[in-house]
Amino acid sequence: MKSLKDTIEFKGTKDGFIIVINNEADYEEARKNLIDKINSNLFFFKGSQFCDIYATNLNEKEKLDLINFLKEKYNINFSKKEKAIINKLSSDTMYYNTNGEKPTKFIKNTIRSGAFVEYEGNIVVLGDVNPGAQLIADGNIVVMGVLRGIAHAGSKGDESAFVSAIKLNPIQLRISSVIAISPDDDTYSSNSLPQIAFVHDGHIVIENYPTKI
Repeated sequence: MKSLKDTIEFKGTKDGFIIVINNEADYEEARKNLIDKINSNLFFFKGSQFCDIYATNLNEKEKLDLINFLKEKYNINFSKKEKAIINKLSSDTMYYNTNGEKPTKFIKNTIRSGAFVEYEGNIVVLGDVNPGAQLIADGNIVVMGVLRGIAHAGSKGDESAFVSAIKLNPIQLRISSVIAISPDDDTYSSNSLPQIAFVHDGHIVIENYPTKI
């Protein structure tokens, strides 16, 4: 079993804390270590604002169980926006279109090598994107796991589109017609924070999420 420090991390953002759970931790280990870590600093965390849980090894029901447990036991609040997104993740593939925005396709599994997914809208992957897999969207691409394949957002010329992932380590990133190739020194994978890639002054810029949005 991994140490408490290795299993659970809290990342502070302007919108609240993000709970990051080690990819190898199962539900019971994550729940126990999360309780231990909060109890060790209860005064600080009780009643705090949280905005999401990042845990690629947990399914959506397990994440919701953790959220409900934290709310009931510690009065920890999760922002309505993030809660609404999580509550929608109840089927393998879902589509929605609100406020005139592009429709979104949710894929609740890892995208394997050789797979090709193209969609006229946004793509959200609830898993990893393996090397050799390719995503093409005329909107945004969000990967709730590790992005190691090829991602092309804004495929019809939308330079305002973005690509984000919990761990951003793509073979190639493309937004509209702007292309970035993964460096040989594995710079992307050395960052432990979720990241977002977007176009600025004709170049793809990568920042820690959620500094851009």
